[in-house]
Amino acid sequence: MKTIKKYWAIIVGAILAAFGIGIAVNKKLNDKQLAKSDKKIDDNKQQADVISGKVDAIETQKTEVKTDISTLEAEVKTLQDKKQNIKVETPKTTNQVKTNILNKTNNKKKK
Repeated sequence: MKTIKKYWAIIVGAILAAFGIGIAVNKKLNDKQLAKSDKKIDDNKQQADVISGKVDAIETQKTEVKTDISTLEAEVKTLQDKKQNIKVETPKTTNQVKTNILNKTNNKKKK
């Protein structure tokens, strides 16, 4: 009977050893997976920070463009007002144009 007990003890010990080894290996694998997931989380946080920085830059550009557009609209309105206020001169007669041209050409020759 003692030999049967020894065999049972060896069998139970081998099963417990295999179970312990399985737990140790499983723990190592879980630790590796946790490290990988932690690294992925850190990478995602860094990407989120970069993207939030880009969003902030876009928001500032958006406000700058809005102010530029408002100033351009004001300039367009003033130019349209000036355009409407332009007085059209009546065209000169041919005799007036002729005397004007002759006066200008004569002045240049006299100098």
